[in-house]
Amino acid sequence: MGKELYQVVAYIALRNKDGSPMINVPLYVKVSEINKNGMTETQESVMHRISEIMIKRNEKQLNDYFANATATGAGGLPPARGV
Repeated sequence: MGKELYQVVAYIALRNKDGSPMINVPLYVKVSEINKNGMTETQESVMHRISEIMIKRNEKQLNDYFANATATGAGGLPPARGV
């Protein structure tokens, strides 16, 4: 029989028998296989999809910013913050 594999999916809080809190207790699930990146195939697929969405969102924000900066003659300088 092969080695059993477990993946941390969350950290939870529990209580000891005396009522005191136990914090950051890892919650594990049994997985059938972990790839070379230390993730299950489902996790890796989700990470790639999230990354793809975030890259597209960032590209749109940058394109919108530079289009606005060019149109207003701001020269591409970022807006002042906290002034």
